[in-house]
Amino acid sequence: MPQRNQKPQVLLDWATISYRSLMRGLVYVVLLVALGGLVYYLNAARRTTPEEDALQEISRAERLYREAQTTADAALQRVVDSAAKLLASARLSYDRKDYAEAKAAAQQSQSFSQKILDGTAGESFTAKIYKYEGDVKIKRARQFVWDALASNVALRVGDQIKTATNGSAQIIYFDGTITTIKPGSLLEIRELSEDPSTKVRKVREQLNFGGVSAAMPGANVAGSFHEVATESASARATSKARFEVNFDAETRKTRAEVQSGTTEVRAAGQTVTVQPLERVEVTGDRPLSRQKVPAAPELLDPTDQRVFLPETPGTSVTALRWSKVEAVARYRLQIARSSLFGELLLDKSDIRSTSVQIPGLQEGSYYWRVSSIDAGAVESAFSETRKFKIGGTEERRTDDTVPPPLEIADFLPSGHLVIINGRTEPGATLAVDGQQVDVYDDGSFTAVVRLKRDGLNALQIVAQDPAGNATRMSRSVYVDTF
Repeated sequence: MPQRNQKPQVLLDWATISYRSLMRGLVYVVLLVALGGLVYYLNAARRTTPEEDALQEISRAERLYREAQTTADAALQRVVDSAAKLLASARLSYDRKDYAEAKAAAQQSQSFSQKILDGTAGESFTAKIYKYEGDVKIKRARQFVWDALASNVALRVGDQIKTATNGSAQIIYFDGTITTIKPGSLLEIRELSEDPSTKVRKVREQLNFGGVSAAMPGANVAGSFHEVATESASARATSKARFEVNFDAETRKTRAEVQSGTTEVRAAGQTVTVQPLERVEVTGDRPLSRQKVPAAPELLDPTDQRVFLPETPGTSVTALRWSKVEAVARYRLQIARSSLFGELLLDKSDIRSTSVQIPGLQEGSYYWRVSSIDAGAVESAFSETRKFKIGGTEERRTDDTVPPPLEIADFLPSGHLVIINGRTEPGATLAVDGQQVDVYDDGSFTAVVRLKRDGLNALQIVAQDPAGNATRMSRSVYVDTF
């Protein structure tokens, strides 16, 4: 039994610490603190303020401009003048303490001066694949291997693009044309040229099989053209036009169709000017046959980018409606999850009315378009593409007060066009300079914006979430000439 009043024992363990050890530890602590301070100082010294960033870019732009001035001949004076105007704009923005704008203008001035120094002042950007989906491959000129495609790929003469039956791709050219490569096609780039003095722009494509559609703007100078050739024919647009070319490699049949504007078709020693809503077919050496095609319907409901908020997604009915086209027998409706319609959810070509009811759509985004088919089975081009969304719980929130994020990953100007790639909040709407831009379900987006004037253009980019919160951004881009 332990005794109640027994005092507890206290055990002491003594250790001897030498003076030398104590001093060594103190020195280590001082060295660690000093090292940490040095690292912090170096990191802080490397950080530059927006003002310093802008000043560095302006200084570099001034140096490049002076070098370009001494290098350029009279034919490149316009490029030199553009570099000078941008440099002056950068200085003015710096004086106004708009350092982001000053930095952007200085960098654009540098690009003009650098083109002169590199001897590429007349080249600029030529062609890029800016959107694709499904299985798409590319084979570079003088190469023998097909590589999987990545977005924003720059193209050169001799490059080939091949789409599988579920694949599609869009190319934007420096002449402003946007070419859509249809599923199951092979396209080769044959010519990309621009005369630096006259601004005449020439683009040639070779369609080996499959089909393409092209939309050419009307901003190019006289003498410019965009041509799509096949084994048996060629279709050339010289001004604003929308046209399609299809080629069957087995039957050697070429079909060219014009939706708007005019297109010259050359084949079998003949040249014909194809008018809007006309189609020309070429088979071997036979004379060109011309026929009318029906007009495409106009989509009415729902409006583009409409968001539906059913109480229970998957149980609602979505109504689609389009205009009536005279003298057609039926309509064809396509619905897909992606804007290029590489993989279809619905492809129905026997619709006799101008509206349908689609039941049971799940949460997510949907794209739709409609064509007309007459009694002779001649089909029109497809209508414009529209998008609608079946919303979920995020879209029904009313307590959201946080503006959506807005990030610009690529801002690629060329002539009177600029390609913008970025990301915002999934479900948000986006507008660039008032133009609605498609936002994918993951929040990413790609916009091709046509600039409105020569000189400095200020683009307003606005992202708005379903709760009405908005984020705004301004970016400037310089246009040398149309």
